[in-house]
Amino acid sequence: MRTGERATRSGTGWWRQPGCILAIVVVLLMAGAAGWIYFGLYQGRDISRITGVPVKIPLPDCVRSSEQIISISFQSTQSGETTKDVTYICDGKIFSHEYNDFGILQGTIEWTVKGQP
Repeated sequence: MRTGERATRSGTGWWRQPGCILAIVVVLLMAGAAGWIYFGLYQGRDISRITGVPVKIPLPDCVRSSEQIISISFQSTQSGETTKDVTYICDGKIFSHEYNDFGILQGTIEWTVKGQP
């Protein structure tokens, strides 16, 4: 059987063969999943600029009012990512939490007064 005979015998093009259709569907599903994961993790303002809807980043559960927030700062990196630092009071302790655009590798600092636990 020469190249192209199989498609000619069945009367359909190569792109309509079951294996080819499945491969196309898998690639489209993977691209959709990658986009969903990307936009699910991304916490930057670009989403807000595109959709017109504010990006909602939840603060820790112990922050129940804006009066507990001491400061919020923004810092841009060379790669274009913005780090947001929020300093707040919870249970009488001061914390600073770092929020990145992608929501990964974030950290929290608990500030302590020397001589107190």
